[in-house]
Amino acid sequence: MAPRSNNNNVSFREVRDFLTAHPGALADDRTALMRVVDGFCKANDDPSTSENFANGLTDRWEEIIRLLRNPLIDEDDPVLLLTLRAVKILSRKHENRITFGDNGVAAVCRVLKKGYVNPRVAGEGANVVLNVCYERANVDMVIRAGGVPPLVKALGATDRDLVANASGAIQSVCFQETGRAAVRETGAISLLVNLLDNPTQKVHTRAVGALHNLSSDAEAIRTIRKQGGIPKLVKLLESTAPGVCGSAAGALQNVSREVASRGEIKDLGAVPLLAELLPGADLQAQVCAAGALLNILGPEMGENVSHPARKGFGKVLSCTIALAAVYDGLFDSEENPPMNGCVLPSQE
Repeated sequence: MAPRSNNNNVSFREVRDFLTAHPGALADDRTALMRVVDGFCKANDDPSTSENFANGLTDRWEEIIRLLRNPLIDEDDPVLLLTLRAVKILSRKHENRITFGDNGVAAVCRVLKKGYVNPRVAGEGANVVLNVCYERANVDMVIRAGGVPPLVKALGATDRDLVANASGAIQSVCFQETGRAAVRETGAISLLVNLLDNPTQKVHTRAVGALHNLSSDAEAIRTIRKQGGIPKLVKLLESTAPGVCGSAAGALQNVSREVASRGEIKDLGAVPLLAELLPGADLQAQVCAAGALLNILGPEMGENVSHPARKGFGKVLSCTIALAAVYDGLFDSEENPPMNGCVLPSQE
């Protein structure tokens, strides 16, 4: 029997108890299985009203991961989609992400590697990866489980939501150095550059976030330039979408460490656009814009410390350091690490 709770207000404990009592429900009682998992998802889809998200408790993964690994679920898209939605909801909590483990990561990556025709299934799998990769250890597990290549492949899909979700997962993976190396080795940079002018805001927001992270490593900078990424990044400095101009400035800050890129950025008229970000309200954009300006213009000011331009630029440097210190002081914690030139996507 399904839980007695209202079908739209099912707790995860009830889901777990149902799966424990009915291990063969996928074959024997599919309707009840869908009803209980759907009830949990509907009650907790919105993080702002989710009782599961608010309770701060660690949920036990075993039963739902066992369901996700059941071969029968591969032929049942509706149940598979609901199960991934439930896992996505659970993975919003730090307490759950740190206990997801190799079994959980392997189960989700198995779904991604299947190459499902249904883009909603693949998209929810990508959303789970996005969430769980907020934890460094899970990034390494995703790499070992072969989860990166199918995410990169999804960047070329025709479904906009799938592309956005895959881009977000890649951005999350690329927050860590090992993740950046794994993504770079798959040839993802050219695909991400192509997505920078995608008309869907969520797609280009996450694509520029992923490139911001990737550009933290010197190995990626030349590739971004050669793939035509710099003109697109400069254009995104004018975006009014939250986070886009900040990530574009961050990527340009990193890319401008290379002499060839520095000249191209300047020739494209990026300097006044970056300067316009300095008095804005977006702290990340301010810090990144100041850093980019320092990289682009600083080498041209020579050795004379008394030169007015150099003195003025020194003030910009002081402001940059102050802003970074304020940021770290306000947001440095286990969940919000100090600025490392990378940015995480919003959770799904």
